[in-house]
Amino acid sequence: MSKIRFLIFFTGLFFTNHCLANSNVVNVYSFRQAQLIVPLVEEFTIQTGIKVNIISGKADYLMQRLISDGNSSFADVLLTVDVARLEKAKVLKLIQPIDSELLTRNIPSDLRDAENYWFGLSLRARAIFYNKQTVNPQQLSSYSALLDKQWNGRICSRKGSHMYNVSLVASFIYQQGFEWSEKWVNGFTKNLAMRPNGGDRDQIKKVARNECDIAIANSYYYGMLSVSSKQFDRDAYHNVGIFYPQTSSLGTHVNISGAALTSSAKNKMNAIKFIEFLTTLSAQKIYANSNYEYPVRTDMKAGNLLESWGKLSPDTKSIRKLSRYHEQAKGIIQKSNW
Repeated sequence: MSKIRFLIFFTGLFFTNHCLANSNVVNVYSFRQAQLIVPLVEEFTIQTGIKVNIISGKADYLMQRLISDGNSSFADVLLTVDVARLEKAKVLKLIQPIDSELLTRNIPSDLRDAENYWFGLSLRARAIFYNKQTVNPQQLSSYSALLDKQWNGRICSRKGSHMYNVSLVASFIYQQGFEWSEKWVNGFTKNLAMRPNGGDRDQIKKVARNECDIAIANSYYYGMLSVSSKQFDRDAYHNVGIFYPQTSSLGTHVNISGAALTSSAKNKMNAIKFIEFLTTLSAQKIYANSNYEYPVRTDMKAGNLLESWGKLSPDTKSIRKLSRYHEQAKGIIQKSNW
């Protein structure tokens, strides 16, 4: 940890001499939680000797800092979740393309920008979680089946306005059309057990407490519960099951965590090395075993824990399309009670 410097945002931003351009340094803006990055940057420093400065904070705030600082920004790498944020950074010209044979070889074309402005690093699935005592997994099938009357008053979810749910609905618009998606949102909200509150992890815990029978949440939160220091969380993991909704023609909704090279990068070569490292087998194993996210590489398995959850057939074809449907998705959600 001594070679990793975290600068956490509370009410403002600050830099130190450690963040200046340096042949042995890379400066990272991270929208991700700091603890999810530690194992990756530690391994990178061990392998390369390059020190990593992590500037961690809220996505909107860091994005605004990139805009206001312009070419004066010391950020070399942008790490974030949700493809829409990466697309926004591209539109705002905050990132630049990378010409890397390694990245194009390791990352499938569906999971990287067509012009190589951003690169997917891991997948997180939007899964259904169910109470093992009250729900038979054979009752579960697709996202559309969540509208069935049998689930009336039995579903938990975080607010529809959260980006995880906005991207889910955006994928529906791309795959099924606007009217189908609007009908789905209205039907889904009618089956909610309570007013949406809390995050994804809270929804899984509600299922464990019998406050609802099923919930939708991102898959990696389930893995985090399995290793929690709290006994209730570990019990929740064992008492709640995970199911990947899909149909014969449509896989489970997934989104990415991703990386990009900033337009203002002062340590460009180190930044590219860092992003390339995140696609290596060793880094992809960390994503699976420490972050409980699915690797983007097709030449490796997800790991024993993730594979024990069942087969994931991800809808990767939608990922590069999501951002263009975000505004329509937000409009549908805002008109509902989600």
